[in-house]
Amino acid sequence: MRRTSALSPPRLGRWLVLAAVLACPACSGGLQTVRGKVIYDGNPIKGAVVIFHPKTGDAVTALRPSGVTDENGVFTLATQKDPGAPAGEYQVTVIWPEPRAATDDKIPIGIPDAPDRLKGRYADPEKSGLAATIKSGPNELAPFELKKVD
Repeated sequence: MRRTSALSPPRLGRWLVLAAVLACPACSGGLQTVRGKVIYDGNPIKGAVVIFHPKTGDAVTALRPSGVTDENGVFTLATQKDPGAPAGEYQVTVIWPEPRAATDDKIPIGIPDAPDRLKGRYADPEKSGLAATIKSGPNELAPFELKKVD
């Protein structure tokens, strides 16, 4: 009678693949978790749209991770509908739209149509002066400290 191991080569291979996927967060879609904060004139701001523009690649077709700040000025990035952002170097823009009517409680991701309280100062990736590096694994970014706009 032939005795077989509980983990025969085909089964062992499946377990190794599963272990590799679970051990490597970057392998599952290539998106890294990213949290950051936006501070304006020393205070956190709510409702600011933060967009990360990749420094490399095709500027027209590149995916731009983005997020919206909460009441504590904290945002988490998402790329399209998936949480996280690809690792890499980014130029960052921040637009802080005027408050909307009380009936409109959602701020769309993207460039809002309401006037920017920052007067466009941080809206151009080439001129914002804001940059970030996203590395493999969880990322907790240093706060983006925006200067008062006159």
